[in-house]
Amino acid sequence: MNVVRTEGWSIRPSFTPHGPTEPVTLLMDDEGLTQLAGDPVVAWQTPWSEVVGLRLVRARGGVSIVAIVGGELYQWRRVAPLSRAKLDELRTVLSEHGARELPRSRRNGAVVVAVLVTLASFAGYFGGLVNRSATSAVVTGLEGLNLNARDVAGTWSSSSLPSSSLLASLLPAPGRVLYSNPVTTSTAPPQASPFALAGVNFQRCLGVASVDDRLFGLAGTTPRYQVSSPIYYSSDLGGVQVESTAQYYDAPQSVALDVAEMSRASFGRCFAQAVGDELVGVNTGVTPQLSSGKNLATPTFVKGWSRGGEVLVSLPSLQVAHAHLVVVEEAAGHYEVTLFALVADLATTRSTIVSLANELLARVTSTGAVSA
Repeated sequence: MNVVRTEGWSIRPSFTPHGPTEPVTLLMDDEGLTQLAGDPVVAWQTPWSEVVGLRLVRARGGVSIVAIVGGELYQWRRVAPLSRAKLDELRTVLSEHGARELPRSRRNGAVVVAVLVTLASFAGYFGGLVNRSATSAVVTGLEGLNLNARDVAGTWSSSSLPSSSLLASLLPAPGRVLYSNPVTTSTAPPQASPFALAGVNFQRCLGVASVDDRLFGLAGTTPRYQVSSPIYYSSDLGGVQVESTAQYYDAPQSVALDVAEMSRASFGRCFAQAVGDELVGVNTGVTPQLSSGKNLATPTFVKGWSRGGEVLVSLPSLQVAHAHLVVVEEAAGHYEVTLFALVADLATTRSTIVSLANELLARVTSTGAVSA
């Protein structure tokens, strides 16, 4: 599979609020468009089926690509000239996925503006098409695995705002479907990032080398889709926050290999410690090396694979003192689901966590048994 790579782009608007807009590198292959932006680099991968209204605009001031992704209008712009060979490569791959090219002219500046205005007028319509295409059977099934309001009926509240819980710093924005192309080359996280440092601690705890580690290391397989639930919280039981995330893998064998690693006796406590390391590192800039984790038994009323762990975390600067972080991993077939909970009193909330874990396990076991 050939990958067309071009550097030196900028984008407006950014893919995430206040996110990087330059420098941007674009990778294009048969599966989709990958954007590498910022320093350190963050990668976004989008399938061509979710890229609508593609336009390639040539002007004396450089080259622009205009498109709608997820109902949002984006423009990538490159001021430095492209070589004829690279421009031909770019033109070919874009045209294969429905792009129209606007030829060079003295009025190209005005043409770009006209294209943006025209596409913006159809953004709602195209956005509807994109949203409908995203609700495929796989994605719909994936979304159905996560926690929902019926699971926490009563005095619970919910939020999709990242600021509503520390758990949001670990997971994608609630409800946002992330797509990844496992065969497209992407970048590893910087060695000093909280994720990478947590991975080193996890591998040391579990006794696995990075090259063999499927969760934080180099041996893992990227999920095709991932989506997270809203954040649910309650002041009852001393205070509790819960969220889940579900992942779909192309091959059940990838899930089976993950389960083989996660079935090690110390996995629960090691994974909870690593997630705790990342949580503290992301929110304070200093990644600890937590070592007080414990395996957490989650008795189940359904037959399926489940492992849990918990660790005590402290974030005084964020008014979090001695909170228990609970992580429960479950898997079957094409799917892996993780339940996260942040609680003040584990003894009083344990039965609630076990009940939620059982609900998720029943879903993933039922859905995972059916080949998607």
